[in-house]
Amino acid sequence: MAYEGMETVICDAEENDWLSVSYHEQKYAHDTAAVKKTRKMPHIKFGKINKKVVAIVAVAALCVAMLAGLLFIDGGFTADVFGAVKTVFSSNVFSDKTLQPVTANIELPCNVTLKEVSEQGIATFIGGRAVVSFTDGKVKEIGENSITVTIDENTDITYQGLTEVYVKADDTVSANSLLGKYDGEFTTTISVAGQTKQVVASSSQLTWNV
Repeated sequence: MAYEGMETVICDAEENDWLSVSYHEQKYAHDTAAVKKTRKMPHIKFGKINKKVVAIVAVAALCVAMLAGLLFIDGGFTADVFGAVKTVFSSNVFSDKTLQPVTANIELPCNVTLKEVSEQGIATFIGGRAVVSFTDGKVKEIGENSITVTIDENTDITYQGLTEVYVKADDTVSANSLLGKYDGEFTTTISVAGQTKQVVASSSQLTWNV
């Protein structure tokens, strides 16, 4: 085609290429075994090792090594050490003896009033004229103005400041039995195995370390 003042060339082209697309459904079997093979193993976390346990094990190993060395150096070490350990262990674990009490005490009679207790373990009493025995016991010794009564095989109580004494040595006395008289005040001391004990006193009892 020609137009005035313009010359054009028209090329007609025909595209004959066609894209052929086809598809069909395909079913895939679910391969369980394959899936299982591809699963990852779970991650296991291990706790930290206790440093204290490690230290204890190390010390124990060191002790065993030292003991082995001593046994190697001196064969006589076996009898001495293991004999001593056996004796101590047996006496502490399998002993039939009961532990001695840490403290002991006696009840005060109702006719006395505690005035004071010194640092030397001397308890001073007031409240009347009669001195009665604080416990059961046996008269061990009589002094000019004192009486010592044995409470048990190791413990004595001494009454001092008496003006009159009504018992004699080797007499058996019971709690609240009359021992003598005093004027104003009298004192007591507790001794264990001949040693005077520091006492803690209240309005109703005397307590001391055994």
